Amino acid sequence: MANTTPSTPNTTDSGHPGNSMTHTGVDAHEGSTVTSNAGEHSHLHFDDGYKLHFGEIASLFEDIQADMRIITDRATSITKGLYKRDTDTIAPNAANQVLQGAMEQVMDSAGVLDLINAELGAPTNFADLKPGNFASVQNAGPGGYVGGMGNERVPGFAGAGTVPTKDGVYDATGNPKRPQDLNLAELEGSPLAPNGAATGNVKYGNQGSTRNRPIQQELMDILSSAASAASVDVLITSGGQLRQQDGGIKGVTRTGSCRHDNGFGADVALFKDGFQGQQLSSRNPEDLRIMMTFMKACRDAGATGIGQGNGYMSDRTIHVDISWPAQAAGKINKILPTRTWGGGKSTNTKTRYANAPQYMKDLMGSRSNT
Repeated sequence: MANTTPSTPNTTDSGHPGNSMTHTGVDAHEGSTVTSNAGEHSHLHFDDGYKLHFGEIASLFEDIQADMRIITDRATSITKGLYKRDTDTIAPNAANQVLQGAMEQVMDSAGVLDLINAELGAPTNFADLKPGNFASVQNAGPGGYVGGMGNERVPGFAGAGTVPTKDGVYDATGNPKRPQDLNLAELEGSPLAPNGAATGNVKYGNQGSTRNRPIQQELMDILSSAASAASVDVLITSGGQLRQQDGGIKGVTRTGSCRHDNGFGADVALFKDGFQGQQLSSRNPEDLRIMMTFMKACRDAGATGIGQGNGYMSDRTIHVDISWPAQAAGKINKILPTRTWGGGKSTNTKTRYANAPQYMKDLMGSRSNT
């Protein structure tokens, strides 16, 4: 049989020079044998086999490429499951390595690593959304990603959190406590850092608000000392306002509580890494611990009213005032003796003492100044 391929397989330029082999009925009629000589009989009879094997190899490479794309996609967002250590992204100096080691110890003591290892050992089948296929990440006991808390996200992940220690963060039934359910002793006894890294600056940011007037110097001094104590920067988002009897007009030059009258009250936002950083929120336990340092310092410096938590001003802003002694001195009026409160529109609750977090009730002591 003459060679019919474009190249000459049995010659030097093909890489198979002068080979001689015996073929059965593949190249000739059934049962015969044909001896090939140099320059004859191409390798067409096993080209199809090569193509089949190469096709399988190509398919494997396509699968590998698909897996790599998935990994790369996850690597672009920590929310998709990739855990990035600070020591991998920040200069690996000794301080960062010590901090990383402490964080990993906290994750281990809280049982988080056990959950991660369970998920790696038996990955959740997200293609089959039956409850049983979420066994490793959904449980009704302490430490679960979803836990037994209705539609709320479990403390410690994303929007809400618990203090990352097994001491004092679980209720009597073994479920993790939310930040607003913690008492002051549990919060202060946690391993969370009590201070930020800012320089303690206080500045006005209420120029465009209804309460755009300055606050009393006594109150400014309280905020300044507390900012230094907690190592945070403080932005006054709502300051003083005119009293009604002095010409204040509701919705124009005054709004809401009389505690802000004549600058005896202020609403403030805290920043642990300077004003360019992110505003602290009590929904995050790390932020709440620092916020507590600030609020306790305000109380100790003379603040008689502090409102925070359970949705009050979206858990991101703190009210601080000295309005009760101001009323006693005849400078303002219509001030209730309530020392603390919580709740608000963001949680569909009323702002009152009953809705204050337990840690705020512990901080401010009795319900009222009387």
